[in-house]
This record gives sequence, C-alpha cells and structure tokens, in this order.
Amino acid sequence: MINKTSFKDFKAAKEEIEKEMINNLLEYLRNGILPNNNPNSYMNAYVAVNDCANEGDNPRRQLLEYHNKTIELYIQDCYNKLIEENTHNLINAFIYYTDHITLLIYWMNIIFGYLDRFFTLTKIKVTLAKSALNIYEQNFFEKIKIDVFIEVDKLIKEDRKGNREFRQKIKAVMEIIRCLDLETPKILKENNKISWIALTNKEEAETKIQSLWFDDFFEKETKKFAEDKGNKDINSLSAPEYVLSQLKYLDEEDGRKKGFIHKKFHGRINEINYKYLIGDHMKQLSEKDTGIKNMFETKSYPQLANLYKLFKLYTPSLDYITNEFKTYIKKRGNTLYTNKDLSKDPIKFIPELIKLKNEMNELVSKCFENNINFNNVIDEAFRLFMEKDIYSKQLANYIDHCMRKNFSGKSNEEIEVILNDVVYLFKCLKSKIVFQAEADKKMSDRLINDRSISKTAESILVKKLMQEAGVSFVSKMQEMIKDLEKNKVDSENYKLSGNKGAPNGIKLDITVVSQSAWDIHKKVTEKFIMPDFLSSCLNDFEQFYLKRHQTQKLIWCLGLSKLDIKYLYLKQNYVSTSTLPQFLALLLLEKKERLTLGKIAELCGCPAATIITDINGLIFNTSFNHNSSPDKGIIKSNFNTKTKEFKETDEIWINKNFVAPKLKISTIPLPKKKTASEEKAAQKEEAQIIKRYQDNILQATLTRIMKSRIGQETTHTWLISTATSQIDLFEAQPAQIKENIERLIEKNVIKRNERNRNCYDYIA
Repeated sequence: MINKTSFKDFKAAKEEIEKEMINNLLEYLRNGILPNNNPNSYMNAYVAVNDCANEGDNPRRQLLEYHNKTIELYIQDCYNKLIEENTHNLINAFIYYTDHITLLIYWMNIIFGYLDRFFTLTKIKVTLAKSALNIYEQNFFEKIKIDVFIEVDKLIKEDRKGNREFRQKIKAVMEIIRCLDLETPKILKENNKISWIALTNKEEAETKIQSLWFDDFFEKETKKFAEDKGNKDINSLSAPEYVLSQLKYLDEEDGRKKGFIHKKFHGRINEINYKYLIGDHMKQLSEKDTGIKNMFETKSYPQLANLYKLFKLYTPSLDYITNEFKTYIKKRGNTLYTNKDLSKDPIKFIPELIKLKNEMNELVSKCFENNINFNNVIDEAFRLFMEKDIYSKQLANYIDHCMRKNFSGKSNEEIEVILNDVVYLFKCLKSKIVFQAEADKKMSDRLINDRSISKTAESILVKKLMQEAGVSFVSKMQEMIKDLEKNKVDSENYKLSGNKGAPNGIKLDITVVSQSAWDIHKKVTEKFIMPDFLSSCLNDFEQFYLKRHQTQKLIWCLGLSKLDIKYLYLKQNYVSTSTLPQFLALLLLEKKERLTLGKIAELCGCPAATIITDINGLIFNTSFNHNSSPDKGIIKSNFNTKTKEFKETDEIWINKNFVAPKLKISTIPLPKKKTASEEKAAQKEEAQIIKRYQDNILQATLTRIMKSRIGQETTHTWLISTATSQIDLFEAQPAQIKENIERLIEKNVIKRNERNRNCYDYIA
C-alpha cells in the first residue's frame, strides 16, 4: 500500500526513503542478494522524493546531495574491499563490485529520477545517471585503472595463445570502460541485465579512457606480439604456411576488434599488422622458393586466394601481387610469341591467345575475386600482345576461319562465347583500322562466294564490333548483310517468275551487291564473250531485276561465277563445280579438240593470265589429283611437265580417259602463292587502303572538333593534341594530322586565322 502522507521537508523524506528502500537495498547488495524487480517499498520511497522535490530548490539540492553521497559511500566501501583482493583475482573482483555499484546506481536513479526535471528546469545538462557515473569513475575506477589495464592485457596475451575462456572477462571490462566514455548516459534494466547506454543516438564521446588503455597498453603489446610472430614465422614456414598462419591470427584479431576494441582504433591495428606481418617480410615472402612467383608458376589457386585475402584485409596496396602477375602473364605470352610456327598461324595462335586470356580470367575470378586491379593487368598485357599490325590481320583471318569452318556444328551459345573472346582481343588492338580493312575484305570474299557457315554469326559479330567501335566502323559490314537480306527476297521472287528462276532450263542463283560495300577484285569484273544460251539467261534475270529496282544499274561480276557441269563424254557422268572460264574453255575444246591457251583467251575475250590460272584447276585440283600428276586432269597439255607452268603457246585437249575417285569433284583453282614482287605490291596497296581509312577518320574528327569551336581560338598545337586523344582506332601521328589539316584547308572546310596564322577557324 502507498503511504498517502505528504513529505514537505527533506528530513522526513530522507527517513522514509531509508526506511522503505535504501537500507533494504544496501543490505541486499552487502549480502550479494539482488532485490526483486519491483519491491513493494519502491513506490513509497519514490512518493517521498516526489513530494519533497516539489517544495523548492533547497529540498531538491538536499535530495541530490543525499543521492550522490549514498552512492559515494557505497563506492568507497567497495573500493576498500577490492584492494584487499589478491592480484590474480583483481579482474573478477573489479567486475563483481562494479556490477553491485551499477545495481545501486540503477535503483537510486529510479527513486531519485524525478529530480532530472530539476536539472532540466535549471538548465544543468548533467543527469543523475551521468553524475553517478562520474562518481564511480573518480572514486573507484581512477584509483584502480592502471592495475586493471595491466591485468586486461595479460588476459589478452592469454587469449592470443588460444585460451578463449578469458574473452568474456575482457569484454566485460571493456564494456565498463565504454560506459565511462558515454557523453549522455542512462541506465536501464533489460532481461535482468543492468547496463549503461547513450541517452541520444550519438555514440561514445571522445573515448578518452579507451584511448588511454589503447595508447599505453594494447597498442604496445600488439606491436611486440606482431613483430615477434612475423620474425618467427617467416624463418620457419614456407610462404603458403606463412600466409595461412597470418590469416588465422588476423581472423582472431578481427574477433578481438569486433568484441572489445572501439572501431576508431581499427585502422591503427591494421597498420601495425601490415607493417610487422606483411610489409617487413614482403621481400622474403616474394623471394622464397615457395613464394608468390612460385604460386603463379605452379598454378596454386588456393594459395594465391589466401595470399590475396591476406593482402586485401591488411595492406594499402596490391602491387606486390599485381607486379608478379604482370611478370607471369608476360612470360606466358612470350612463350606463345617466340614459337614462330605458332605465332605465324592465326588459326593456331589466336585460340592459344584466347586460351591464355580465359585462363587468366579464371585465375582472377577464383583467386582475386575479380578485383579490377588484376583485370586491368590482363588488359594491359593483352594490349601489348596485340600491339603490332600483324596481329590485327591475324585476328581478322581467325574470324574468317571461324566463319568458314570453325563454327560448323557449334551451338549459338558456343559461337557467342568465341565471338566474345574475339571482340575482347579486338578491344586490345592498337591498330583497329588494319583489322577493319582485312575484316571487310575477308567478309566480302566469304559472303560473295557463299562460304560463310552462319549468317547469324556474321550479324552478331557486326553488332558486337559496332558496340565497341561505333556505327561507322562496321558500315561496310552492315551494307553487305543488308545486301544479302535484300538479295534473298529478290531470289525468292525470281523463282516465282515465268521461268521459275531457270531460263533455258539453267537454274540461276545470282547475288546482287552494292558496288561501294564489297571488296571485289578487278579480275572478277572482266568481260567474257558468252555463248548465246548463257547471255539470254543473264538478260532474263537483268530484265526481272531492273523492273523491281528501276533506279539501279547492273555490272556483272562473271569472274565470281561458279557452275555445276555434268560431263557426258567421259567414262562416267562426273559432275564438277567449275569457274566460268573453265566452262567456256571446255565448250571450245568440244568443238575444236585442241587449242592453244592464247587462242582460248582470244575466243573468250579475256586475258590469257585468267585462262592459264583456271586451266590449272582442270588439271591439278586435289579433289581428283592428289599427287599433281600432269596426265591425271580433265584436260591434257603439252606444257613443261617439270615446271608445270603454262605458256600461251601451250595446247590443251580433253582427257577422255579421265578417272576420279568420286563422281562429284571440284575444278576451282587453288590459290596461287604470290611472288615476292606480287606480295610487295599487295602490301603497298593495302597500306594505301589503310591510310585512306585513317585520313577519312582524321578529317572527320578534325571537322567535328573545329565545328564545335566556332568563335573560339583554336591553336595548331591544341588541335593536334585534341585530335590525337579522340582517336582510338589507330595511333594518330602528328605529321599525319598536320597533313589532313592542310587537306581540310584545301577543301575550304577550315582556314588559318587572319590575325594569328598559328590558329584555325571553321568555315561555316
């Protein structure tokens, strides 16, 4: 029952408080018996304080002094008992008496908590809880703190040795220290545990006491421990064992950090561990027989993963590993490049390069968590690998090989993977213009000759290249694919025409292409004197096409033509895939029996060189003549059988005794190896094509830059520097940029500034 008596003076209130609460509470604490959660006497004591505190300033101050004095006397009593304890029991006793002091403060705070209103009204920021905590710090903790710090550090040493039973004691002491650093504390009881918390969301203040312990005790001990451990382990363990040992220790240290060390000190602990466990021994760790270099060379992925984990946690830089990684990739790459047989063959070399790249990606994924620093090392290495123009050509040739043969039997997913690898190497090319010229030419050749396995793969490649290099880079490729799509529609319509796509009974399969997009050699546009039945076939298609596309003009590329010929005058009904010149020559031989090559060229209306090249295919094609025997071809000749080279005066005739291992054969002439002079001429022509590409890009870039700077001063030096930085398809040289500036001046696109001849203006 609550006593309804009004307590208007301090003395009466004090007697009621002592009678109902304080004396009983102190007795509980002395006997180690905790009071009930809600003692019956609590309300009477609180009413006494409440009534008295409402009577003016003096009773309030007397109550405050009584509150603080009671706590101070009990703390002094606890301290006197603490110093009588044995040193080895200091921590246990420190925690025990602190818990009892905290319990007293908790109940005193409940009884006198009403006085906090007085503090607020008089604008005093210190609460009863903070005041009590200050008394504890000055009258108890300050007197014993050095001894406590020493004993706590002893426990931490034992914890580092693996004696985990001390960790709870360490955490309990550090929690007490944390409470002393609270700026605005309040004391609460929750789940039978009484603890101090911050009154606001603001955390600890300056952590002065924690800093004192850390600076004077923990940091020094940690330095000594880490230094001793590092020196001992580096001399007694292999590199992988050393890494594992430090990882284990640092994992335990991380538990200590999270368990009882304030986060403001974590950076300093990391610096200590880096210096003594990694930094001081990095050279030895690298140079050991089992060190970083060995881990790469033996492909020890788990060891490298542990090494990375160690570095990532506690080092400011990954340079030691990335430098070894650079060396390792360079060594692996040089092995490929110094293998001359391999490096000269794109069909072998590019897959090996892709294999190396994928292996390095796998290593970075498994060991280094796809860290961008290691991915950058791979990119840097492969940019060096692909620096020479020859590798731009090789990549284009490899793509051509894939499109013609390598994609056969592969799923779309497999093709996508290969194309992604190819595009990665493309991004590493220094001269993308060289690649562009070669890739356009190769694509033109295989599409016009229907040698591509997958038109879908062609389109996917173009899209990927466009994403990397822009629309203009793939403009010719896009135009070629567009031509084929349009041609497919025309072919289907031609089959629906009156002769069903087969005038004179000859089935035509004609491809119409844009002249500007396709790389068609001059040879294939040569004119031939056609027999009437073939001419009428061509005329039939031309009339059909021009009705559909009235604004266009057709130029026949008969040198690209292929025909399926059925032989009725041989021992068996062989069928050959042959060229138009071969077909025309065979028609003439049926009538004349024997003709010189020069005469055949005259009757066909084409150069003798064209006939000579194609006649080779009728004799030496490997589909029926593996041993290149002079008398095993569809025709025979009186040419020099030792040199196997034809002259215009050599005669040829049909070999009616021709025998082949299969009925379906090919007479398409094999590519002839170019002579040194032809190779040199081809390289010169290619260089001119590439330069035209580069000049076009430079002029477009310079024009765009100047157009964006109308009204601004643009100096010669600035223009060259800016143009260089904006071109990534090739390495633009200042002399070439200057040359194209002059061309733009000649074209009246830009002009020299009249006031300053070293500046340029855009001519709007």
